[in-house]
Amino acid sequence: MKVKKEKLNMAYTLINIIVPLAKRVDKFRQFMQNFRETCIQQDGRIHLTVVYFGKEEMNEVKGILENTSKAANFRNFTFIQLSGEFSRGKGLDVGARFWKGGNVLLFFCDVDIHFTSEFLNTCRLNTQPGKKVFYPVLFSQYNPGIIYGHHDAVPPLEQQLVIKKETGFWRDFGFGMTCQYRSDFINIGGFDLDIKGWGGEDVHLYRKYLHSNLIVVRTPVRGLFHLWHEKRCVDELTPEQYRMCMQSKAMNEASHGQLGMLVFRHEIEAHLRKQRQKTSSKKT
Repeated sequence: MKVKKEKLNMAYTLINIIVPLAKRVDKFRQFMQNFRETCIQQDGRIHLTVVYFGKEEMNEVKGILENTSKAANFRNFTFIQLSGEFSRGKGLDVGARFWKGGNVLLFFCDVDIHFTSEFLNTCRLNTQPGKKVFYPVLFSQYNPGIIYGHHDAVPPLEQQLVIKKETGFWRDFGFGMTCQYRSDFINIGGFDLDIKGWGGEDVHLYRKYLHSNLIVVRTPVRGLFHLWHEKRCVDELTPEQYRMCMQSKAMNEASHGQLGMLVFRHEIEAHLRKQRQKTSSKKT
């Protein structure tokens, strides 16, 4: 049912994409390949802010940025280097506050995210300073090594980005990727920088918006993908944290049915052997 019809001019709406990072050079190289195709060649109204923690592998990351700048004649980027331990919330907060060019639309993004030019326009359409912030639900990719049987059969990334229940799931519990104007982010107080390590800061910010006068737009988006990467559950975790981490790891590996096939593979293989023996005995 059509509720209303309105025209919005998004031709001059710049998006400042902020990416916090530490190491992960290969992932950043992959991210920049998508960025170059989507943001530079197709969209053209993008600024990139990379907030890098530490000095290890920093020169490699800067090199990738500079090579992209030269090859694509792209100058709209900022590189910020921070010392200390990686903190996603701090990285995004510093990146958002660093901008000096008046109000701007921010897209908080991670290095393992793949997005389309269609998503960028969805980001513009669902935000409005002082009125709306956008919290898209992204599609999270399962482990390609499990989905496609074995690593040799894994197709190129472009062919993997298909929305089906066998290939991934809607990450409806994730609030990390978000589009909002800098003025709204500053006015609401930004991230809680007391939250250490990974996770939690995004939910805290989301809840602040829910309790504000702004409209929070929350909807699944077809052009936003979380690329699979191995999840490590470190020894330092408490038994309860480790159990939760392993549950999260299982959820990101494969669907319920696919995991079931892995658990019962010995029974399945035994069944197939019996079937083959029956077939061969009938032939003789």
